[in-house]
Amino acid sequence: MNLRNIMLATITSVLTFGSTVAVSQDAYPDHTIEMTGPYSAGGGTDRLARFTASALSDELGVPINVVNRPGGGLFTGTLYFFNQAPDGYNIMFTPPTPYMVNHIENMGAPYKIDDFIYVNAQEVAQSLLMVSETSELQTLEDIIAGLREPGKLSAGVIAGSGEHISLLLMMKTLGIPAENLRLVTFDGGGPTRTALAGAQIDFGMVAGQGSEVIFDQVRKIAVFADEINPDWPEAVPVNEALAQFDVEIPILDSSVRSMVVRREFKEQYPERYETFVAAYRRAVESPEFQQAAEDGKFGAVWNGPEVSQEIVERNFNLLLEHSAILE
Repeated sequence: MNLRNIMLATITSVLTFGSTVAVSQDAYPDHTIEMTGPYSAGGGTDRLARFTASALSDELGVPINVVNRPGGGLFTGTLYFFNQAPDGYNIMFTPPTPYMVNHIENMGAPYKIDDFIYVNAQEVAQSLLMVSETSELQTLEDIIAGLREPGKLSAGVIAGSGEHISLLLMMKTLGIPAENLRLVTFDGGGPTRTALAGAQIDFGMVAGQGSEVIFDQVRKIAVFADEINPDWPEAVPVNEALAQFDVEIPILDSSVRSMVVRREFKEQYPERYETFVAAYRRAVESPEFQQAAEDGKFGAVWNGPEVSQEIVERNFNLLLEHSAILE
């Protein structure tokens, strides 16, 4: 072989090797993905996250491990996720609102609301005020009367949640000092529901979506929504119940439960990002997912990144108006 042919063979070999390496590097995904759940196991968002992870894993062809990292009103897990490589192998399923308002405004979070992409606001949950089935409290009026007596009632909420803000707003609007209430805060919906169903607190507020597991152990008193939810017709819309006191409060969504990725993921790995979004959409829109979601009472809406961003930002701005009440 002459020198020219040797050089051509060498160049071809190098180019072929380089091409193989590039394909290998661009193959996504090729190993396990970790999904951060910044809340305790067993709550409504956690159950939805695990349900979604299973279907998404099938579409992507790799395992997705859901790892719960609770603490600090979802701050601990969110901060952990923010510090991971934005390479598509670290994702998060969380309610960005209301929790990120508190993280950003009051807890010195190093991230901003637009440092993330909300790939799909899969479920927008409404707040339910409930009591144990053994409770003597029958109506919202009974609860308000109890709140007017300092130290009489205890209530459970997730720290920094929409329910937390809504409860304090209701008391403030009614002229009831926050100190009147013995408030018990939790790091997730699971512990809150357990305390509520077990009558460890006098009443509780938590997302109705995901609370089906305790519905046979509680009574639904009020829904924080503008209209009756047909799934819970016994729960009176809160402002309808408050009308007799000549007051009303702003309606805050309980939570926007969304798949979340770092914005750098899309910027640095656009092909991986498109692969991820397409697989996620296929999973959610599949007939099997939709039927299983209906059977299990899980959120199964595909809003997509643009609409989801609008939903999150709208809730964020509304919550920002009222988050100071948590201080």
